[in-house]
Amino acid sequence: MANPLEKCSDTDKIWQRYGDNFPRHLLGVSRYLQTETMNALQQECGHSKLRLAFAPYITLVGQEGKRLTDLAQVLGVSRQACNQAANQIETAGYIARTADPDDGRAKQLVLTTRGLQLRKDGIRVIRRLDDEFARIVGNEAMTDASKTLGRIHTGLALGLTADDTIGLAGASPGALLPSLSDYIMQRLMELTRAKGHPGLKLSFGQVLTLIGPAGGRIQQMAAVQAVSKQAISSIATELVDLGYLQRDSDPADARQLVLQFTDRGRELIENSVASVAELEAEFSAVVGEAAIKRLQVTFRTLYRALHLEQEIFENAGPVDIRLLARQLHQQLGAQGSQALASLLLTPANKERLNNGQ
Repeated sequence: MANPLEKCSDTDKIWQRYGDNFPRHLLGVSRYLQTETMNALQQECGHSKLRLAFAPYITLVGQEGKRLTDLAQVLGVSRQACNQAANQIETAGYIARTADPDDGRAKQLVLTTRGLQLRKDGIRVIRRLDDEFARIVGNEAMTDASKTLGRIHTGLALGLTADDTIGLAGASPGALLPSLSDYIMQRLMELTRAKGHPGLKLSFGQVLTLIGPAGGRIQQMAAVQAVSKQAISSIATELVDLGYLQRDSDPADARQLVLQFTDRGRELIENSVASVAELEAEFSAVVGEAAIKRLQVTFRTLYRALHLEQEIFENAGPVDIRLLARQLHQQLGAQGSQALASLLLTPANKERLNNGQ
């Protein structure tokens, strides 16, 4: 069945804007940064029980500790939700609850020895990734981007401002991107909901944003985001039930299915593109149009240089070795990828490969 978006005379413009915009570039770079950081902390530093969701909590607890109520307020979540997350982080051994020195009846969260080491390792890894970004776009562009991101955080009162992250890695993109990414996803959802899509959830972005002109494949989406196929399949089912997506036979493999937008889904994409324009205007109102244009250029350059989501908006084909390499690196990390390469290049395996086995 043909993609409903092909019926629209403005299809090319819609897809160009949908697949090439500042929020997408920033979210893609942020996802790359968080995935690479997680891989490095787990595989290089031995933090096996670490989860991405721990990052803002550990960052804000800092050296001095923080009350649960204050932490929840800064993060913009309920006290109950904050407590549940804190329980998980405490179980993993990164924080502990101690008496508040300013109020003996109250408790505060503090980093354990393991948490302090994680924080130290995190600073090192993030700075390494910031250096990687600077090699791509130049030191001047990265310095300018850092200042602009800090001004956006402060201007929008996001809680995790440049001052808050000074102890983590300065006002670097590596420290500022995660919280700004959360804001972007939340704000785009709010703007698009208001255009006639009240059933939207934040989790839907894991599927909707990774469907290109040729559709989307669950396994591919899971690999890009380092999550399970089951999680992506569950979200896709919700979107099918809401009428935004349909499942069609994959033209590249009749045994597989591909997700395509329905007419309702096409309307959602058009509305989301309008929401992107509104969000970019809001950012410009905070820091000025010139600063946003420079930031757009920087993140577009990073996004393309890192080949992010290339498999979604380019018809790479089912056996593109570059796509396979990127997906394996995302799933295995640097050390895991090197270990796999070493295994494949053993004399016995090289002989099998040469013989086409």
